[in-house]
Amino acid sequence: MRTLGLLLIFIATLSTSSHAQGIHFQEKGIDELIAEAKRQNKLAFVEIYLKGCPHCEALAPVLDEKKVGDFYDSTFVSAKYEANSPLSKALQEKKKILYSEFPLFLFFDGSGQLIHQGTPIDKPTRPEFIQEVLRHGHDALSPATRTSSYPARYAQGDRNLDFLINYARYAKTTRDTAQLAVLTQEFGKLFALPADLESQVGFFIISRFIDDMQNPMAQYFFSHLDTYRSKYGPQPVQQAGESVLYQSLYGRQTNTLPSTDIIAIRKAMESLGTPAPIAAQRTILKELEAYFRENNTAAATARFDEYRASNAPKIIDYAYLMRFFNEKAPDNSYAASLVTWINDALKPFKPVALNRAEVAELYREQSEAYWRLGKKAEGKQAAEKAVAIAKIVKEKPETYAKQLAKFQ
Repeated sequence: MRTLGLLLIFIATLSTSSHAQGIHFQEKGIDELIAEAKRQNKLAFVEIYLKGCPHCEALAPVLDEKKVGDFYDSTFVSAKYEANSPLSKALQEKKKILYSEFPLFLFFDGSGQLIHQGTPIDKPTRPEFIQEVLRHGHDALSPATRTSSYPARYAQGDRNLDFLINYARYAKTTRDTAQLAVLTQEFGKLFALPADLESQVGFFIISRFIDDMQNPMAQYFFSHLDTYRSKYGPQPVQQAGESVLYQSLYGRQTNTLPSTDIIAIRKAMESLGTPAPIAAQRTILKELEAYFRENNTAAATARFDEYRASNAPKIIDYAYLMRFFNEKAPDNSYAASLVTWINDALKPFKPVALNRAEVAELYREQSEAYWRLGKKAEGKQAAEKAVAIAKIVKEKPETYAKQLAKFQ
């Protein structure tokens, strides 16, 4: 029995030792990790993984390999963060980076600069997977191959497709939206034929990097949705399309998009299968903003009339959008319509149900519209209602009293 016990202890020790042969990951925040790496004259390495990610799970045992551990421990000070963990969120905030895919390798120098990133690709055999992980480490060590060298390589004329894809990954991670826009135009030049656009690489680029509805690749994609669905399935196509549309709507050009482009985005959402009322909810504010930028208050007024007829906005939606009209409209031509909108919004409610903060806001905005129409008696009455309701619901009545004071 004593011999058996010693044997079990030996086996357990051997197993623990084998498991510990991989990369030694320290439990340190990013600043502490970089400071320790600088002290040891090494680079800092962070693996970002996502719980439930199959690629991350496939990578995990490779990082436990002795050959990987020997190289990384001799060269880097390492940590691993789950993407949604506090340590991960602190890294994103401090370094102003975005995770676009998982697993993600990040390498920092002693000054805290991100000098290299990598996305290890699954390999069919363990030896090949080990070499893939080692390659990223070697690339980080070489100024000629690390991703921080990409701007210079691009300026020197490198247009290799693999390089452009990796550069796009780096630009997206570092939130370099201007360079990403340039790279997506390069992709548009390379992927011009249907066979290329519909290929796996073409679909990958559309899914990951295209952030402008006007990009030729996006235009082709949305005009051939059924082709992509038949090749890649409805859900991946839905996700790819929504990514393009949301980035177009809320990304780098969000404050300059013309109304025609935003309407096209709404129609594209519908083509993806989004019900028209839901698509309208997602774009209405951007449409109104665009009309106001274009000094087209009449179009904004007509659009909101269409929207409320098909979407039945809630009181809280009315309160926000009515304030938006009063604050952003370039002229007062909407004011009479706003009075009607608010009256219609309040019609279904019994008096006792009107004691809500949103209703006080509505009366305040209606009072402002009356003021702009020169109807002071009606404006004063609406302001008095706003103050009375604000007192009942204890919603800072003094802020509503400022509107009433305009009529004294």
